Amino acid sequence: MDKVGTILLKTQRITAGQLATALRQQAGTDERIGDIFVGLGFVTREDVARALAAQICVPFADLGDTFTLRSDEVNLLPETVVRRFCMFATKPLAGGRLTLVMRDPLDLGAVDTARTLTQMEVHKAISTEERIREIIERYYGATANIQRSLQNIADVETAGDESPALADVDQLATMAKEAPVVRFVSLLLAQAIESRASDIHFEPGEQDVHVRMRVDGVLQEHTPPPKSLHQAIVTRIKILASMDIAERRLPLDGRFKFKVQDRVIDVRVSSLPEVHGEKLVLRLLDRASLVVDMEAIGFEGRLQDQFQRVLQKRDGIVLLTGPTGSGKTTTLYCALSFLSNPELNIQTVEDPVEYQLPGINQMQVKTGIGLGFAEALRAILRQDPDIVMIGEIRDRDTAEIAMRAALTGHLVLSTLHTNDAPSAITRLRDIGMDAYLIAATIRLVIAQRLTRKICGACRQPHPLTSEESRAIQALCPEAGGWSYQQGAGCGNCNRTGYWGRTAALEFLEISDSLRDSIGTGRAEYAIRQQAMEQGMQPLIRNGLEKASRGITSAAEVLDCCAAN
Repeated sequence: MDKVGTILLKTQRITAGQLATALRQQAGTDERIGDIFVGLGFVTREDVARALAAQICVPFADLGDTFTLRSDEVNLLPETVVRRFCMFATKPLAGGRLTLVMRDPLDLGAVDTARTLTQMEVHKAISTEERIREIIERYYGATANIQRSLQNIADVETAGDESPALADVDQLATMAKEAPVVRFVSLLLAQAIESRASDIHFEPGEQDVHVRMRVDGVLQEHTPPPKSLHQAIVTRIKILASMDIAERRLPLDGRFKFKVQDRVIDVRVSSLPEVHGEKLVLRLLDRASLVVDMEAIGFEGRLQDQFQRVLQKRDGIVLLTGPTGSGKTTTLYCALSFLSNPELNIQTVEDPVEYQLPGINQMQVKTGIGLGFAEALRAILRQDPDIVMIGEIRDRDTAEIAMRAALTGHLVLSTLHTNDAPSAITRLRDIGMDAYLIAATIRLVIAQRLTRKICGACRQPHPLTSEESRAIQALCPEAGGWSYQQGAGCGNCNRTGYWGRTAALEFLEISDSLRDSIGTGRAEYAIRQQAMEQGMQPLIRNGLEKASRGITSAAEVLDCCAAN
């Protein structure tokens, strides 16, 4: 029987010199020769597994992206066993022999355990530990278990001919308390937290229902309930959120809390009447996931120092700009956390208060009773604040009060909906603010976008496509020759290639010369050009620099930042 090294040599995976090097390193140790080959970078784990398969005459299992396990195969062995021995079982639909896909086919204890648990004849196959563990996570992990439970519930058929969408309130309330509905909602919430989702969408169609979760800013399809259960599930969620279950004609809002894995999750619920039933969107606010560390959200080196230096000034306005979902509020919370100090009175006015921060006085606007941002801000300024955070500047009144506060010795933090940093100046002019007030009060404008981070477990080099290369060359020519990476997709990132998000940033700090330009009413393009001459880095450049370091991908930066 040839040894693994000899097989690798015969198949030209290694050279004779590499074999001699590995044998010298192995001498006097218990280390396996295959591990040495991999450690020296001569071969891959798959090469070693294929050689071992040939040595002991067992098949090699190719667990590519198209490989799947049926639910009956998952149930052959318990999760504790497959994790302990790094193996799983497959079985043809028509019966027959059981195949154990193993990291180590010579582990007789693993084979005996599988034979005892299944009472079946066992045959062996081999694959790499990495691929086997990916399959285990995909089919045996917490998310997979929840997914199977949701699918089982989704297969339930409700009795009776009457459509729940037309059922009366009492009937819906009764159905909402029945086990399948209660369990479906509970499992779906648990799966959302396990998947790191920020939102859950229930979207009714004519014949079916779609359930989508937003993970890292992207909506992904998930197991839907049958159409017949949709209205009962909506009623269940409305009951939890203290919403009027009898009102299906008007949009409603509510909120509730639930606990999972010792974490308290706040849920904001919004309903919208549509043609085929009520659409629900649930916003999940996990206090434990709130990132208040500047470096963690994408502020690095010079930009972090610049941000902190401006925040330490005790007057003026700092603005965060970007579209909805670009992380502006998170950055504001991060700034408040940095500023938090028992010697300072920090007051916020928000719509709504998303996360409660210790040591910060937080207030929510209530437009229904006439308490908008402007009214709240007037009241706040009578509370002796040092620092004020305004959730958003939406109109002239709010902007004017904020600027007057900045002129009278308050540091004001707020957001604007603009595409980039220089256009914040134009936006303030458009809502009626005088140029001299803008010039006198604005200290820093930060534009940002959230780009998905490449999964660290499957990161690999990525040659630019011709389309990507042309786009980068047009937007940032110096970045055309940089090297980039992407995620191949693995069990860790649910085959997306991404895990988490980071911010691409554009800093416009108002220098004396820029202040003069703003005060004299210079055009936006002229302010942008002057800022870039003074060192402002555009969004696209900052994003591509992070892509060149393997933090995010070029495709993600182009998708999020190319319009700016």
